[in-house]
Amino acid sequence: MIKIQPIVREILLEELEAQFALVNGYMNMSSYAHRIRVTVEERAKKPVTITSLVVSLSRLRKEFKKEKPLIQEVSIKNITTKLPLSETVYESNPKFLEKFESLHKKISITREDLFIATIGTHEINIISSSNLADKIIKYFEIKPKIINHNLAAIGISLDPEVFGTPNVFFSLLSVTARARVNIEELISTSTELIFIITEKDFSKTVALFSELHRKI
Repeated sequence: MIKIQPIVREILLEELEAQFALVNGYMNMSSYAHRIRVTVEERAKKPVTITSLVVSLSRLRKEFKKEKPLIQEVSIKNITTKLPLSETVYESNPKFLEKFESLHKKISITREDLFIATIGTHEINIISSSNLADKIIKYFEIKPKIINHNLAAIGISLDPEVFGTPNVFFSLLSVTARARVNIEELISTSTELIFIITEKDFSKTVALFSELHRKI
């Protein structure tokens, strides 16, 4: 016989907001039980009562409260910013990669500039200070697949040991997600997580992470 509680647990794990509400004690469990009842019955292949669902939710609340929260307060060492930035995207092929190897010899990059190249399976994505974008395009002599301007970078520096903690990236991303900030690109090093966003979201995003940095 299929038990009810594992099914309710699966549904909660699919709905982050519901799980968060349950753990923090502001879920109307009876109302939520009515909402998921049909789904539970379909998966369990039998009728279930609202009472049994509420009991399952109560037990799961105790279980989840013992676990570390999905969204944690992450200690930030430092925040750095770069703007304006541009993005150029090219098709990746052997001929292009061969020329790409010599790019650093043709483009002078200072400490004030930002230059990040990501070689994917089918594309090469270059995020650079906007003053370098025209030089990059001129060097390759190929029209990029995509050109985006008016971007900005916000680098979140962390202690190396923080990267061994589960859900660090998820917790930092939740800061921007709740504020409805669109992340254009996400880049990481051994001690830094770099958010590439549009300039219009720059001030708001810096304020969000500055508040987290001050709070922790």
